[in-house]
Amino acid sequence: MEPTNNNVTVKKTWFIKSKEGKIEDYYSFRPEKDLLGQGTYGNVIKATTKDTTQPRAIKIIPKIKVRNQDRFKTEIEIMRNLDHPHIIKLFETFEDARNVYLVMEICTGGELFDRIIKKGHFTEAEARKLFSQIVKAIYYCHENKICHRDLKPENFLLLDETDDCPLKVIDFGLSQVFGEVTAKDGQKQQVQMTTRAGTPYYISPEVLTGKYDESCDVWSVGVILYILLCGYPPFYGNNDPQILEAVKKGVYDFNGPEWKNVSENAKDLIRHLLVKPEKRYKAGEILQHPWMLEKDEGASKPLPLNFGSLKSFRNSEKLKKAALTYIASQMSEIEISGLSKLFEALDKNGDGVLTFEEIKGGLSGLNEKTAKEVQTVLDSIDTDQSGSINYTEFIAATMERSVYLKEEKLWACFKMFDKDGNGKISADELREVLGTDEAFMHDISYWEQMVKEADLNGDGEIDYNEFIKMMSSSK
Repeated sequence: MEPTNNNVTVKKTWFIKSKEGKIEDYYSFRPEKDLLGQGTYGNVIKATTKDTTQPRAIKIIPKIKVRNQDRFKTEIEIMRNLDHPHIIKLFETFEDARNVYLVMEICTGGELFDRIIKKGHFTEAEARKLFSQIVKAIYYCHENKICHRDLKPENFLLLDETDDCPLKVIDFGLSQVFGEVTAKDGQKQQVQMTTRAGTPYYISPEVLTGKYDESCDVWSVGVILYILLCGYPPFYGNNDPQILEAVKKGVYDFNGPEWKNVSENAKDLIRHLLVKPEKRYKAGEILQHPWMLEKDEGASKPLPLNFGSLKSFRNSEKLKKAALTYIASQMSEIEISGLSKLFEALDKNGDGVLTFEEIKGGLSGLNEKTAKEVQTVLDSIDTDQSGSINYTEFIAATMERSVYLKEEKLWACFKMFDKDGNGKISADELREVLGTDEAFMHDISYWEQMVKEADLNGDGEIDYNEFIKMMSSSK
């Protein structure tokens, strides 16, 4: 029997809220002892969630240091909307009289900068692995009309201390939305970037002139690749003015002894990055360069995609899909590392989302009947109706039952929907959590029907036992 249409609209951003109440009520931490790092605008400390004991990083930003409130709000909004394996996750924010708190995923491996200092320089295979992650993150940002504007090794964190751990882009404080945007009066206008933003060694020459586009990020990653391969920057000086003068000239070489064993392909790629904007590669073009396409020995092949799990997600109740999306949005990278690698393997063009063709390519043994099902299943998984599958949607549809059926995850999810804390989820509460976007407004009957799908005793609400049974069912 063909299931009813259980498609539901859910956006990960709806779950990243500015929470009321004291942060100490939700997280355990010791500001003096659990320091992870110190930045210009505040400290980052290690914490754990009180309900699920999940490790988190909390960035504490004193309000007195936030001079530009609009730019700070833009940074948070950008982080809320980004959804990529190599971009730091923002879970929620808090605010009190003195500070703003950003609760993010935790990375314990330190900065890429420190890893470079420790190693001196990397082999081409090592550099390619790191650089590929960097470029994919920036390609995704650019596809979403976001220019980072301060890419440097200090702004990439390693998930842990192992050699092959994932890399995460951080610090979107100087980021800018570019391209055509809609102004408050509804008119379309082009955003022109003119601010001299960046760090001397990595800033592009055109940023110094005050008129540039997103390709300034590509110059910065070119500098990073150069450093990864030799251990020192292409443009240098005894102080900032000297460094910036060298950047303006844009003259560099491969004369050092470290370059003797570096391939021509690697040097050719750098030449396509550290060049005038009109000749510079776009982020997506970098991934298609011969050096990037070289296969490294021992590269692991991820398991093929399981179509059965995708079908199971499709047949789930609307509320279960929303719950799975929430749980996926809260997952640590360690819990989903296998799925993260699979997502990247399926993402053939590296743009950070999966198309119908990319997912189809990852399904082994497709027969004609199954192939016809794929598009229907993908429409169901595409819960934000973007036309492609993003990272959180993919995790929600493919994570193992043993992962999401953990008591602490289910309880945290239930509490997120149970807004008034009375132990039951009502139609009004679902509308409050999931009906926040004007583009996807529904009348109360839609939310009542969602409740009805899991309301076993017919009282018009979902209690915790009914919620557990819904989440445990395997359709």
